[in-house]
Amino acid sequence: MKLILLTVILAFPPFAAPTIHAQLREPARSPQAQDTDSQRVQGHVITVSRSGEAYAKPDLGILVMSIQSTSAIADEAVAANAQKAQATESALAGLGFAPGGYQITSVTFGQGGGGPRFPGPADITAYNATQYVYVFFEAADLSDVARLTQKSAEVIEALRKAGAVPANASPQLGPVFPGAPGALIIYTIKDPVAYEHQALQVAIARARDAAQDVAMGMGIQIAGLRNVQSGYLGGNVMPRSGPGPLVGLKYRWYTAKSDELAIIANATVEYDFK
Repeated sequence: MKLILLTVILAFPPFAAPTIHAQLREPARSPQAQDTDSQRVQGHVITVSRSGEAYAKPDLGILVMSIQSTSAIADEAVAANAQKAQATESALAGLGFAPGGYQITSVTFGQGGGGPRFPGPADITAYNATQYVYVFFEAADLSDVARLTQKSAEVIEALRKAGAVPANASPQLGPVFPGAPGALIIYTIKDPVAYEHQALQVAIARARDAAQDVAMGMGIQIAGLRNVQSGYLGGNVMPRSGPGPLVGLKYRWYTAKSDELAIIANATVEYDFK
């Protein structure tokens, strides 16, 4: 049985100009990619923003389940969840999953959230204990749809008997993946670095070409590159008011599609002109 922790909720294209200042920012905190095409001319500076994308084939599927327990007594809620977590681990072991083939998050603990109320002197609100269970399906499973369907159905049924439910089964927890509220399995790529670089290069090239078009249309001449700023749109950095599906996972990009994952970057270039 794993140790359960308890927490209380309360490389760009080369530029020759020596004046370049390039920044690679952290992924933008946005759940979905946005249209960032823009340009402006101000103070003898042309500023252009463009997005770029790269597409990868997912090599990991993640079935998202949840373990939830509710009680008027906090200790009872946590203890009930611990029993379900232990039963879940036993069920996964029985299906042949090694410890590295799944992940169970630590317990999150809180009050309310639409749960039942219990009679008492202070009309105590229920205490809710929640854990997420991530079951991983490797590339070999993803390459055979029939095999993935059968294997995931077996896992869901075994975990249901252990006390876990699909994360989407609870309206308090919200959708597993934004834009795909019915999805039980989400997909990712283990090593996205090459695709991130590709998306950034596409974005920078588009921004550079657009800046040149602006200069040509205005009849001005670009004197040199002043600045390049770049980053990602989306990714696993969505702000949350509390814990939810995907928390605790190390992967950066997710999709509801089993055959395509889009990685989108943004670049803003600034050119001096005369």
